[in-house]
Amino acid sequence: MSGRNQDVIFVRWPVQADVRARCQDEGVPRLLVVEGEAQPPVSNDPVEDWVRPPVSKEDLQARVKALRNRFESRRIPTIDCTGKLCFGRHSITISTTQTELMRLLTDRFGDVVYRVEFMQRLAERTPALNRNSLDLHIMRLRRRLLPVGLSIRTVWGRGYMLDHAESA
Repeated sequence: MSGRNQDVIFVRWPVQADVRARCQDEGVPRLLVVEGEAQPPVSNDPVEDWVRPPVSKEDLQARVKALRNRFESRRIPTIDCTGKLCFGRHSITISTTQTELMRLLTDRFGDVVYRVEFMQRLAERTPALNRNSLDLHIMRLRRRLLPVGLSIRTVWGRGYMLDHAESA
């Protein structure tokens, strides 16, 4: 029962402990199939679960669905009050001004945030704000986001959109 069900990897335990370790390192969701009398590993990783065969098709589908849901919920960026931006297994700290801009982007992840909204948000902090200063902040944010796998896309004539880097 080794294989793949869309984005969830099935790993025979303990025979494929090396596969499990690779999946852990890469943050890949996995379902361990515990063989025989082997003890299942203790894990607090939300994208890992285990079953012992025989398992019904319905139970297996429910476990896979739960893993997918937990994995997808980790694929939405969050930002806390200290300016720590978390996405998946990665995090970065950003400036206070960048935090204000990122709140708009994370609140509407995958949707357009209009330039006027950014300008209004920045005007609260910087009274002498102009278009170039917004562009400069966005450029700096784009660079900061590279290590966490996020991208700010320009939506010409409208504003910006925060998205996964691979879909930019």
